[in-house]
Amino acid sequence: MTEHLANGTATSSSRRADADLATANRAVLADQLAERLLDEIVAGVYPPDTRLPPEPVLAERAGVSRLTLREAIKDLRQRGVLRVQQGRGTFVNPPTVWAPFDSTVLNARVSLEQGYELAHELTELRRIVERGIAELAAVRRTAADLARMEDAVRTMREAWERKDLDTFSSADVDFHDALLRAAGNTFALTLFHSIDGALRTVRRRTVEENAELAERAIAYHTKIMAAVRRRARKAAGVLMDQHLQETEDFTASLAAASAAHRERVGRAAAPGR
Repeated sequence: MTEHLANGTATSSSRRADADLATANRAVLADQLAERLLDEIVAGVYPPDTRLPPEPVLAERAGVSRLTLREAIKDLRQRGVLRVQQGRGTFVNPPTVWAPFDSTVLNARVSLEQGYELAHELTELRRIVERGIAELAAVRRTAADLARMEDAVRTMREAWERKDLDTFSSADVDFHDALLRAAGNTFALTLFHSIDGALRTVRRRTVEENAELAERAIAYHTKIMAAVRRRARKAAGVLMDQHLQETEDFTASLAAASAAHRERVGRAAAPGR
């Protein structure tokens, strides 16, 4: 009897293990499918406000079960990328309503953006938060924090001399990341890490548009680092505010110009013209 119960328990445990493995595999497939659908949306296969193909078609095309497909769609719904209209199907939402702090979705949204509205919004957020970050960094910084800032500024200078815009832009963001780490606020660090990829893309685009502003960034970073080094809290905050105000003004002008261009194109393409 004992042996029978032991065998029965082993069989039951084996079945549970198989079920858990199947669930895990389905979750992995659902994640992969969600990423694939997002890539297709970004590529324009499914533009905003268009309806996705029916479930059976999508599932067969992806080579997954309908259950796995539903999990992938649920994931993208939670991120604001898709919406389900009862009786009509699943539709793609405009990027403006996608989850703002989901790094994967935000990176996809940046790659979709034709203008600079998102770049301007991100710069506004940075200016609001990073003045305080610079002030905290001046109080809490360590020698290791200063070393990271120095390395970022040095890399910016060297990259700018070579006109290596990718490295320059990345080092620019690295400097601000070093300040974040020096500030020691985990909530601010988490917030900015969720938009890190988007910031790097945006910075790369703005560097291409304004070389003077890029050069001034090196000068500002040097001054901010000096203020942080001497623990001059107020000066570090003021310098950061001035630095990001210049960037904010520039991205605002780019956003306005791109919006005006789209409006002109829309009017020209309107019926009757």
